[in-house]
Amino acid sequence: METFLTAGLVLSGLFFGWTIGSHYTGATMGMAYGAGIIKNPMTALALIATFVLLGATFASSHVVETIGSGIIPARFMTPLGGMVMMLTAAFVTAANTYMKWPVSTSQLACFSVVGAGLGMGAPVNWSSTVILLFVTWIGTPLVSALLGFVLTRLIDLAMRQHSGLKTRMLRWALLAGCCYAAYTLGANNTGNAVGVFYGLKLATPMKAGFAGGLVMALGALTWGRPILEKMGKGIAELDLNMGVGAKLAQSLTAHTAAICGYPTSMNQALIGGLAGAGRARGRNTLNRRALTEIVFSWFFTPILAGAASFLLYILASRALGVR
Repeated sequence: METFLTAGLVLSGLFFGWTIGSHYTGATMGMAYGAGIIKNPMTALALIATFVLLGATFASSHVVETIGSGIIPARFMTPLGGMVMMLTAAFVTAANTYMKWPVSTSQLACFSVVGAGLGMGAPVNWSSTVILLFVTWIGTPLVSALLGFVLTRLIDLAMRQHSGLKTRMLRWALLAGCCYAAYTLGANNTGNAVGVFYGLKLATPMKAGFAGGLVMALGALTWGRPILEKMGKGIAELDLNMGVGAKLAQSLTAHTAAICGYPTSMNQALIGGLAGAGRARGRNTLNRRALTEIVFSWFFTPILAGAASFLLYILASRALGVR
C-alpha cells in the first residue's frame, strides 16, 4: 500500500507542476506576446519552457525546503498526506486555468498542505512559517507596485529623447524581462509541486526542482496558450516603458521571495507592478473586470483548497485505513 501511495504522490506532484506551468504563461510572457514582440504563441511558450526549467533546476531549492518541511515538520509527512495535498492543489489550479482565472498556486499549495496537515493531526508551524508566508503574500503586490512606479519613472527619464535605437532596445529589454519572469517562475513555484518529494526524502532539492521544471515546461507547451492570450491582451493597456517597469518589478519581487524561501504569487506581483507603472503616469491601466475576477479567485480558491484537502484526507485515510 505504501508503494502505491508513494507512486500516487509522485504522479500528483508532477500533475500539479504541469498545471502550474500551464497556468502562469500569461504572467511571464504575456506582455511580450501582447505587445507583438513575439508574434507566434508557440515561440512564447517555448521560451517560457526553457527558462522555467533553468530556474527550477538551479534556483528553487529554498522554496522546495519550505514546502517540504517548513509548514509541517517533515517527520509528519506521509505518502497519503502528500498525495492529497498535491492532488487538491492540482485540480483547483486546473479548474482556474480552464476558467482562465489567474490564481496564486503558492497560496493553493500552502493551504493544501495546511488542510491535509490538520487532517493528519500534524503540528502546523504557524508562527515560524505560515505567518511569514502571509506577510510575503501581502507584501508582494505592495513592493511590486512601488518598484513598478520607481522603475517606470526612471525609464521615462532615460527615454525622454526618443530614437529608433532606444525603442528597439526597450523592446529587447521587455523580452528579456519576460524571460527573467519565466526563470523566476521556476525558482519560485516549482517547490509548490515537488517540495513534498523532499519532505519524504524521495529526492534532493535540486533533483526535485529539475523534475518539477520538466513538467512545468511541458504544461506551458501543451496547455499554456489560453492564459497567455488572456493576460497578454486582456489585463492592461500600457506602453513599452510601463511594460518594462512592471515586468522588472514583478520578477525582482518574486525572485527575492524565492531566495528567502517563501513562495509567492507571480500574478499578484504582476498586478502590483502594473498598478505601480500606471500610477507613475497618473493612470489606471488595469482592466477592472479582469482584476475583479483575479481578486475573487485569490481569496476563494485558497480557502477552497484548504477545506478540500482536509476533507479529502479524512475520507481517504478512513477508506484506506492508513495515515
